[in-house]
Amino acid sequence: MGQQRDTKRQERSALLRAMGVVSVCGLDLALSVLAGVLLGHYLDGQLHTSPLLLIVGLFLGLIAGFYMAYRIIAPIVRSM
Repeated sequence: MGQQRDTKRQERSALLRAMGVVSVCGLDLALSVLAGVLLGHYLDGQLHTSPLLLIVGLFLGLIAGFYMAYRIIAPIVRSM
């Protein structure tokens, strides 16, 4: 009975850790894209290049977000 309880506790702990990693990756991606879009929009307004810098900011935000997700996930995958 005690061994089964420990197994369930370990499974729950692993699930919560995985949910935390996914949440952080999603938040990093969303904030990176938001920052890129806002910066691009601001620069478009200053330089009158609409929508060029907004699109550039979007893509730079996506690249930065995926890079951050990779940096979070890569050590976990390597340890498996």
